[in-house]
Amino acid sequence: MSTTVPPEARLGNDIARQFAHLPADQAAEAVARHIEAFWHPQMRRALEALAAAQDPSLDPLLVDAVGRLAAHGSHGA
Repeated sequence: MSTTVPPEARLGNDIARQFAHLPADQAAEAVARHIEAFWHPQMRRALEALAAAQDPSLDPLLVDAVGRLAAHGSHGA
């Protein structure tokens, strides 16, 4: 069994930690906006797939942010 964290999870978790000092709603929105603005659509889709699969390596704040990406309509081009 592999314990390797997918790169999108690792990077997303790092971003989530950078915003963790904010209230939860603001932090999740900030993470979502960062991902929306700076991540390539392929990376966003990979992260969305990890969240859909309930990958245990994802920070709960990152999972919230991914849900907000879907609400923003950010499915990647």
